[in-house]
Amino acid sequence: MAANPVRQPPLQFDLFELDPNSLQLRRSGLPVDLPPQALRILLLLTTRPNDLVTRKEIKDALWPGQSYGDFDSRLNFAIKKLREALDDDAERPRYVQTVRNAGYRFIAPLQACPNAVTNMPPTITPGPAPANSIDGRFARVFSSGLLNQRPLLLGFVLGVAALGLAQRLLNLHPKPVIERVSAIEAKQEQQIRIIGHGLGRHAPFTTVGLDSPDLMVGDDTAYWMAGLIDADRVSEVTVLIQDWSDTLITIKGFSGLYGQGDATQGNWKLHPGDRVRIRVWNPQHENAGFDECVVTVGAGEAVCSK
Repeated sequence: MAANPVRQPPLQFDLFELDPNSLQLRRSGLPVDLPPQALRILLLLTTRPNDLVTRKEIKDALWPGQSYGDFDSRLNFAIKKLREALDDDAERPRYVQTVRNAGYRFIAPLQACPNAVTNMPPTITPGPAPANSIDGRFARVFSSGLLNQRPLLLGFVLGVAALGLAQRLLNLHPKPVIERVSAIEAKQEQQIRIIGHGLGRHAPFTTVGLDSPDLMVGDDTAYWMAGLIDADRVSEVTVLIQDWSDTLITIKGFSGLYGQGDATQGNWKLHPGDRVRIRVWNPQHENAGFDECVVTVGAGEAVCSK
């Protein structure tokens, strides 16, 4: 029988309680909906209160061994969701302080809650298999004498199989894929169709339990971007979305400062022959990353799938 793991007491700051054992953030005793990556950043910051945690350290902790991907955008988005959950202000922070061009620091007073009751019971591991693995679950069935209770065993096996199938279906597309983009013309109002799969389900930020995917449209030739994924920057040009589903995004045009801006850079508008980069990032799959496609203005539909 393996020894029980050391259980860390929850940490408390203001009305919040962070439980490193159950991986849960609560406010006034109620669970706070927080994306997994944002929660992992909070855990990392609170283990080193008042210390600078660099962006590289966070990147290595969240995406170890990965050498490609838009890590800056993913990290900025996770920090944005963390601040929303904490009702924190980047300019006047109470919890998470930004250290420009370096990283982040957790600045709120922390105290342990040794008498708090966590939601995770002690784990007993039969044999070498981890208690939460499929092998561990079967080991508990056999060691408890349930083998002779065939109806119960059959139900257990079917339940595990259904759970595995559901997990595979949910992660059928581990990252968004842009297959093709309809023609883009040199005008403000137009319909642009982005076709693919794994593009996510668009939802307001107020929707509990669902993070909206992000879309960026950037003119690599005229040097302007619209709908930037980067949470710390503001787009001069806005993308107008007509419809958004897991297989189709329909843009109906651009607004904001489209056609304005610096005249030496093309007034932030589309011109014939411009190279337009379209990028979709879907946080509804934890390690989804992003996909992008480059379209030439006036050259017709672009086929993007690799």
